[in-house]
Amino acid sequence: MNNPFRNLLLFGLFVFITRVPFLFDGFGSEEDAWAMHLVAERIGTTGIYEVSRLPGHPVQELIYASCWKMGPLFYNLLTAIISSVGIIAFVAMLLQLGIKNAYWCAVALAFTPIVFINSSNAMDYTWAMGFVLLSGYFISKKQILLAAGMLALAVGCRITSGAMLLPYAILLWNLCDEKIRFKTCGYFISATLIGSLLVMSPVIYQYGLEFFTYYEHFPIPNILKNVYKGSIAVWGIAGCLAIAYYIIKIILKRNSVKSIIYEGENISIALITVCVISILLYTIAFIHVPLKAAFIIPICPFLILGLALLLDEMSIRILALVFIFSCFFLGLNLAEENRGSSRSSLAYILNIGENKVAIDPLQGLVLADQSKRKQQIAFTEKIINRTSTIQQKTILIAGWWNAELQVLSKNNQNDSLIIRHYIDEPELRWLKESGYKIFYLEDQGAYNDLRFNKKMTDNYAQKLKI
Repeated sequence: MNNPFRNLLLFGLFVFITRVPFLFDGFGSEEDAWAMHLVAERIGTTGIYEVSRLPGHPVQELIYASCWKMGPLFYNLLTAIISSVGIIAFVAMLLQLGIKNAYWCAVALAFTPIVFINSSNAMDYTWAMGFVLLSGYFISKKQILLAAGMLALAVGCRITSGAMLLPYAILLWNLCDEKIRFKTCGYFISATLIGSLLVMSPVIYQYGLEFFTYYEHFPIPNILKNVYKGSIAVWGIAGCLAIAYYIIKIILKRNSVKSIIYEGENISIALITVCVISILLYTIAFIHVPLKAAFIIPICPFLILGLALLLDEMSIRILALVFIFSCFFLGLNLAEENRGSSRSSLAYILNIGENKVAIDPLQGLVLADQSKRKQQIAFTEKIINRTSTIQQKTILIAGWWNAELQVLSKNNQNDSLIIRHYIDEPELRWLKESGYKIFYLEDQGAYNDLRFNKKMTDNYAQKLKI
């Protein structure tokens, strides 16, 4: 006998199990994942809230602060659970809306490479996605307060989740009877705004209204790297080709796209509108700050839903299988020895701009990220061993290795060594005059210059040989 609730639980368990092998290699390949732990530890030990990076992620920061002693496996386990629950909510929402192939849509989302990668580390991207999708499910059920509460929690994970207020209000408007539309949507919007304010209150209390900014970052990368981050780094080579093919197919057959029926009322146009607005809002945000492929994650559920509305059932199944393939095969991956991924014997190495990359038939994006995590930990441990015998007072400009070094060297600290992120010229000059020996890790001299837009680091520091 078919049991929808049991089916959802079994599917969620399947998604979770696929993440388990990838939970064991530190906090993640992003520096921010390691920095999140450092902040959680400080909050947990001092009781004073601080952000891991502006504009703050208080839901995740405070939850991690309550369990910071549990270590990276527990952090990653929480992410895997929350993202799996979110994907269950995605299925349930699509079933409630009468979308055919709901489970295949969810498979496509679960195995979108960038979603898979970030559902097994300590970052906040799939926490926000999970709460956004839970909100969408409660919208489909017209349970307004629960929908508002979930969206507010999503804002507390990533403030950009607030952009979903508009498309979800449109969806709710089309699901409600005409007599109660204004009232229901007004309740939803008001409750979400109040809930978001409450969730963000620790940040506002600590930082005031100045919190509403974005953390300082390097100059925006070149257009080629931005295109890669917004495409291949999200979907994989095969995934991008499949999406492009199906979008062209939709354009060429625009007069024969199918409709979705919900309780006898055609709401396919409303759903497509929700998808288009969601994709547009987050695309604009990515174009404004195209620093990470993970910034595309909010687009993923709504691109898949949009394609499901406009394509036949077999096309969605094929798309899901292509995404699975992209997770494990045919990757275009950074091939640098210490911070990139390992590569198979079949990999083809080429230089694109300043980066060495590998087109690897046997290592897709998910496997590449796992090997990257391992290689970064191994290199960090080499740095710790290299600096453990330093006796002269020394400063190390660690750049993107800073947080990982701080965490992994905690039990092997050298009191003569101070690890810093980046240092501006006045402080470098003062440190030099104060008798400090100053080193920087590979590439970090150039990035220190780039950070302060001035060529000066080599005047005060030298590269640390590992």
